[in-house]
Parts: sequence; structure tokens; C-alpha cells
Amino acid sequence: MKKLTALILALALCLSLAACGPSQTPAAVTADTRIHQLGVIVYNTGDEEVIGFREYLQGYIEDNFEMVKFVYSDSVSSPEEELDFIQKACDQGVEGFLSFLTYDLKAEVALCEKNSAYYLLASGTVSGEDFDAVAENPWFLGMFGPGQPFEFQAGADMARFFLKEKVGNRYFILSGGGCLGNEMHYQRTLGILDTLANAYGVTFPLSRTEMARTDKPITVETDKVSVTLAPGYIVFDEFREAAIEAFRGGSYDAVLSVLPPEEMVPVIGKTPLGIVDSYNTRNLQLFTSGPLQFVVGKYSSMVGPAFALMLNAVTGYGEEFRDKGKAIQVTQGFWLSESEEDYDEKYALSASAAMNAYSFDDLSRVIRIFNPNANLNELVALAEACSYRAVQARRSERPAQ
Repeated sequence: MKKLTALILALALCLSLAACGPSQTPAAVTADTRIHQLGVIVYNTGDEEVIGFREYLQGYIEDNFEMVKFVYSDSVSSPEEELDFIQKACDQGVEGFLSFLTYDLKAEVALCEKNSAYYLLASGTVSGEDFDAVAENPWFLGMFGPGQPFEFQAGADMARFFLKEKVGNRYFILSGGGCLGNEMHYQRTLGILDTLANAYGVTFPLSRTEMARTDKPITVETDKVSVTLAPGYIVFDEFREAAIEAFRGGSYDAVLSVLPPEEMVPVIGKTPLGIVDSYNTRNLQLFTSGPLQFVVGKYSSMVGPAFALMLNAVTGYGEEFRDKGKAIQVTQGFWLSESEEDYDEKYALSASAAMNAYSFDDLSRVIRIFNPNANLNELVALAEACSYRAVQARRSERPAQ
């Protein structure tokens, strides 16, 4: 029997036993029992990170929180496609959106406000200016994700790994959507470039901002290090073909990618590879039999606390989970692996249904309809306790449910 059903039956029994005397009905019983539809906005339905989040949300969350149903977008590749999905989903009764991308946060939130629907960046990073522009809008709940410092750090850590390994001084960087306004990819690329420049003691002929924002492949050389950047979302033909041509036109000692390398893997061949991505099956395979040597990234159940915030909002507790009336910003860092053995251990915890990093029990403690004392501070503390050590400690305290 699912956990929500068991909880409701148990509470109903308690109420029946107390029927002869005065009592107060718990929030979990008085809450409405209708299904809350939540939209999920994704950039590529075939991406391993997206698949991992989907398996957690539809396979674990829906199974344990019976009042929730997720409505997924197709692959969204433009501002127009995102706004179109939001409107159509609202027309079908969706009450809030967990988004894994943003093209125009102000426009997205405005459309949600028009439809009385909530918007939440469930795992992402935007500039402080973009966040502040909508922070006071009550229909914008906030942002969960690494934030600019951790995104920068992810790229820096990856560059430091290959410097430590002394693979050589010719680097090929898949710089992703920095040229298209993707703040996450931009910060990761800056982290790589900053670390390489400092390590080699050089000043690149172009500024690091220009390099991280380039919209076409470029090669920047000094007497000590050579860097080629191939930008764009390589899932799309125009960017992938340009990246392949650039890679085949040179000779490289390492590939550093700020996004999943997708179809570039066969082209890369045996060249040592590092990625900012997620703990997923494909990367496990690449560690085992491919060129992958370094991963820094997210894991699927990391999105659990963001879901908890959204469920609080759509069940009537949105105001109680704001920071002095403003949307919240929650920092969740990455996991990192420099070996197959380490990746195996972390992947097992990230993907296990029996020992989930964010379980039903964890989340129900910060959701008002289950716990009348749930509050913002506890939700934020749970979300930020996302490191591998923190998850291990939480699972050792009590079993996942």
C-alpha cells in the first residue's frame, strides 16, 4: 500500500477513536484530496540527467505522493516553445511548474502569474539580476541549484584534475550554451579558463568572457597552452557538426565538457574526457569502457526538496515558505568523482530506490499537509544537506521509506 494511503488511514483511525471528545483535525486530513498537476519543463527528453529526474519524479514521487501527477514538456529549445507549453499546460489544469531551463525568466513568471500558476527553477542557475527582477512576485517560488560560485567551481575542479594528471597542454572545451544565455554553462567555462590561465601563468589573447561567450568554434593559443572552444547545444545538428569539424581539425590531450557530450563520444575516441553532467547509467558505462576520467554533477533525487516547496505552494502554504516575502534561493552543490570506483559508490546511492538520497520520509517532514510544524528553515536545511557525506549520514540515521 502506498505511504500516503497508509498515513491517511492511520489518521482516520485516530480520529474515530477520539470522536467522543474534542479534537483538532491534522493538516494531512483536512487537506483537499484532489490531484495536483505539476508541469515539468525540460530541455531534452533524451538527456540522461533529464531521464534521471523523470524516473525519480514519476517513478518515486508519484508512487509515494498520490495527490500529485507530473505533466512533462517535450524537448524545449526556444523561448516560444517554453511559453507555449506553459500556456497549454495551464489550460489543462496544471497549477505549478518545476523548470530545468529558462530562456526569459521574467516572461515565464509573468505568464504563470496570468494563469495563477507557480514557477520554480527546480535545478538551475540564473544571474542575480534576473532573479531579483521576479523575486517579489508571489507566483515565483525560487531557485534550487549550485548557483554561480559552485558552477564556476565545477569547471575549475575539472580543469585542475587534468592539470594534476599532466595529460598535456592542448585542451578542447565543449562550452555549451554560454553564448545563448545559459548562465550555468557560462560559469563552468569561465572556471575552466580561469584555472588554466592561472596554472600556466598566461593571459589569453581574448578575454575569458569573450571566449566563454563565443558562438562559433575558436582556438586561442599562447606559448604554453592551446584552448579550442566549441559552443552550443550539441544535441542540435548545427552545433554538433561544427564541434566535430573543430575536433577533427586539431590534436588534443583532453576534452572538457560543460554539458553531456552526447554524440561527440565516438568522435572523441580515447581522448581523456571530463564532464559536468550527472550521475547516470551512460556515464557509468563511459567510466567502465570509455574515455571518461572525471565527473562532477547532480543526482536525480536532488530535486526532491524543490518538489516539496512546490507541493507546499499548491496546497495553500506558499506564503509560509518565502523569505521575508521573497522567493528563495537554495544552494545545492555537486558530487565529484575522479575514479570508476568512487563513481560506482555514488551512483548506487543516487539511483537506489531502497536507499534514496531524498526519501518520502525526508520530504514529508518539510511538507505542511504531512507535518503541521514544517517550516522554511527546515526545508532549506534538508535541501542543502545534499553532499554525499550528508546523504550517507541521513540514510544511516533511519531507513529510506
